Amino acid sequence: MRLTYAPGKKNKIHISIDGEYCFTVDADFWFSLGIYQDSEISEAELTALEEEVSTRRAFNKGMDFLSRRAHSKKELVEKISKTSEKKYAIIAVDMLEERGYADDEDFAAQYYEYLQRVKHFGKKRIAAELARKGIDRSIIAQLLENDEADPQAEIVALLEGKFAGRFGDEKGKQRTINALLRLGYNYSDIRSALYSCDVLSQE
Repeated sequence: MRLTYAPGKKNKIHISIDGEYCFTVDADFWFSLGIYQDSEISEAELTALEEEVSTRRAFNKGMDFLSRRAHSKKELVEKISKTSEKKYAIIAVDMLEERGYADDEDFAAQYYEYLQRVKHFGKKRIAAELARKGIDRSIIAQLLENDEADPQAEIVALLEGKFAGRFGDEKGKQRTINALLRLGYNYSDIRSALYSCDVLSQE
């Protein structure tokens, strides 16, 4: 089989086999392979090349996602797999990790802070969200251990801010408690915070 290539738009190279279009790659990657124009290529070599191209495409997709925000490895595999075979997504994410672009520990630390400071989630909810992102339990445990935030103080801040004026009656108090439980705070911390704000003393 005879391999030929031609330049395309935006730094792309179009590859053809025996005069029929086969696939497109980015120019930097293509020329790094050292394949010459009008090269003879076997079926096995073509299959290997297609796998390498598929992996490169998955890698580039991962880099695109990471350029927008940090992602966990699990997230990257799931997103890349929407346009690439999962096996290539997994290989690509491993490459991203090896090169320092994907880092679950760094992502977990950033996401932990976001959930705590912006979403006002408690530790239980944060741990569940990190696990859902595929973060290893040991990483989650370390982040929880290092968290010196006072949950009761966080709850009081919510009662005086987001939930202010919502607990004037029993129904309002119960709704507030349920909302705080959904945010991931312990019931004992919620009750202590409510007492400190004189909410439960209104009974």
